Amino acid sequence: MWAFITKIFTSKNRKACSEWAQVATCAIAILAVCLAWSQLGQMNEQQRWQNYSELNSRYATFYRELPKEILVDSHIDFLKSKPETKRAVRQYFDLYSEEYWLYQEGLIPEIMWTQRISNGVIVNLSEYPVLISGFRYWKEKGAFLHPADFRAEVEKQIAEVCRKRPRNQPC
Repeated sequence: MWAFITKIFTSKNRKACSEWAQVATCAIAILAVCLAWSQLGQMNEQQRWQNYSELNSRYATFYRELPKEILVDSHIDFLKSKPETKRAVRQYFDLYSEEYWLYQEGLIPEIMWTQRISNGVIVNLSEYPVLISGFRYWKEKGAFLHPADFRAEVEKQIAEVCRKRPRNQPC
């Protein structure tokens, strides 16, 4: 066996062995880059799901702490509502704008935005009309400027909710 190995590395075969070693090294380097790229992609996807999960947890806390005023009558006049109701509405849209920014930056999975988050906002706007009047109130105060097109996104969803409402229900 040793004779065979020494025969391969004789001066006559050294150049060929050196070339094969370079090819093998290059192939291993390419494989390592591919594996690193794959790992990075998996970590990226895991981070997107973690962002989504964290926001889900924050929404759960928000709903647990929703003021009774909203739960008892979600059609209340926002201007006459209690300070905690005004804060809750502001908090809801602050949380939503953060989620929207994460989505725009590709930090939340696309499928979660299109199939769950966006639809969830429409459900919330339908179930809690005070969110609509509250959004308009805070918007007039200069809130929700970031991300840049967040206001337009919410207005689009409000328009969809209003389109589905009976004509005798104001929006």
